[in-house]
Amino acid sequence: KQWYQRRVAITAGDSNTDYTLNLILQHPVNAAKSGYKIFKTKVEIKLMKATATRWDSLEQKDTSVDDPSSHQRKPIDWNRLEAQIKKEEEDEKPEGDAALNQLFQKIYADGSDETKRAMIKSFQESGGTVLSTNWGDIGGKKVEVKPPDGMEYKKWDS
Repeated sequence: KQWYQRRVAITAGDSNTDYTLNLILQHPVNAAKSGYKIFKTKVEIKLMKATATRWDSLEQKDTSVDDPSSHQRKPIDWNRLEAQIKKEEEDEKPEGDAALNQLFQKIYADGSDETKRAMIKSFQESGGTVLSTNWGDIGGKKVEVKPPDGMEYKKWDS
């Protein structure tokens, strides 16, 4: 271990492998108040700032290339980005409960107003045990609670 005002150089490891960390810091540190601890799975490094300034990053940015165009942001094509995200979402294949939830979301999103109304009414009135898309079936009556086989529905008093 070597401490400098603007650089950290640490080498650690066992007889088989050495790991080296060399950092050029963005701002100076107080080497006397900085330290490290070695654990089985990690090395913890604590650096004390020499001055109370806000650091944008730990390491100094590469100043060897001073290209003013590199500091300008390129415009983002939001339409292309949106299309790319939608394609990724369509290609993603969820499994288990996530797949079932996605199916219900698709049915709700693509359904008519009557289908949406039927889904909301059946789910709310049954305490989440029934989900119907047929408004003609449930529109004029109360939806009964139908717990899964082997389960019993209990109403909790609040």
